[in-house]
Formats: sequence, structure tokens, C-alpha cells
Amino acid sequence: MAKQRPQINPQRTSGLLARPLDSLVFLLPLIVFYEVGSLVMDSTGLAARHERVVAFQLLQIFFDLFGVSGVLMPGLAVIAVLLATHIISRQPWRFDKRAVAIMYVESALWALPLLLLNRFTQMSATQWPLETFMSNAALCVGAGIYEELVFRLVLVSLIVMIGADLLRFSYGSTLVAGVLISAGLFALHHHPPFGSEPFDAFRFSFRALAGVYLGTIFVFRGYGPAAGAHIGYNLLIITLSL
Repeated sequence: MAKQRPQINPQRTSGLLARPLDSLVFLLPLIVFYEVGSLVMDSTGLAARHERVVAFQLLQIFFDLFGVSGVLMPGLAVIAVLLATHIISRQPWRFDKRAVAIMYVESALWALPLLLLNRFTQMSATQWPLETFMSNAALCVGAGIYEELVFRLVLVSLIVMIGADLLRFSYGSTLVAGVLISAGLFALHHHPPFGSEPFDAFRFSFRALAGVYLGTIFVFRGYGPAAGAHIGYNLLIITLSL
């Protein structure tokens, strides 16, 4: 009899992995900040901000394919995905206040290595075309939330499901491949035909390295801390550029 390969269990988590409900509570104020900021900004600032967050545009295109539109849909998608993940995990409907508070602190700490990589390599991939600090802050938050949703939570999870569950490759190898593939696509999507930035090897390399780093945080800590680290890095960059 052939030896059966282990199956991926949606309930399999380590003690370090952030629970979906905790991640939702952690991210909800940031989602509200981005969405409310989008509504109160003038139409020019709103259009520019959404154009810069390519992952936001990709989500809108996805919803348009099913006849569902609206600028609030990507934010609602984050909430829906985390709630669905929580239901699948069959965990209690309680969030840990301490865990949520820790996520805010660790987001700043996880952002520091990216900031150091930026400074030492001078491979910064960040451009801030909007005029006000609040506009750029909204861009920072939106990029962190929606890019980590698309390229870490959705893409890495999808690759693991296909590779480990369907094709029966080893879980560890599939997970590493998922992190590397998502990092490459994360870096690539900022350039044509998806993004608007002309291709630049240094910017691409920085984003690819950042994608591997954020993917590793996602694997060991979950979506909330990965998005928080992404947001934290962006906010540190615009703060230091004042």
C-alpha cells in the first residue's frame, strides 16, 4: 500500500500564529482609516491613491467580473476572508486584547529590518506622488492591507492548496515555493502591464527581498502582522522623509 502523504489541516496552527479574529480586530481601524480617508479626500487625491495601490485595483477588477462594484468592496473582502478563515478554524468567537496590542508593537519592530535594508542598500522602492502627509499615510495603509491580502494571504495559501493538497508535494517545499513566487509577483506587479512604474532592477530587487521577508512573517505570524509590518515600514519611510 502506498504511503499516504500528510494533508493540510486548516486548523493546524502554531502557538505563534496570529488568530484570524485577532488579525481582523487589529486591522479593522486601519481599514476604516483608509476607506474613510478615501471618501473625505478630494476626487483627484482619491483617484491617485487608488491608482497607486495596484492590489486595490486588482481586487476591484475581480469584483467587477462578478457584477459587484464599489470602492468599499476590497475592504469588505478583507473582513470576509478573515471571518471565513476564523469560521474554518473553528476557534472561539473571542479576540485576545493582549494579542491585538502586541501586533501593533511588533508591526513597528518587524518594519525596522526593512528600513535598515532600505538605508544600507539604497534600493528604496517607494515613491510618494501625493502632496499631503495624510494622503500618503492613507496610501501606506491601503498598500499594506491589500497587497498582503493578495500576495500573501490569498496567493501563498492558494499555492499551498494546489501544491500540497491537490498535487501532493511536500508541505514545506510548497510553502517555500509559495513565498518565493508571491515575492516575485509582488515585485513585478508594480511595473507594466499591471503597475505604472517603469521597470528598474534595483526597485524590483528591493521589493522581491521585501516580499520574501513579509512572506516569512506571514508564514510564522499570520496575515495581520505581515500587513502591519508592511504598513509600519511605509509609515516610517514617509515620516523620515518629512
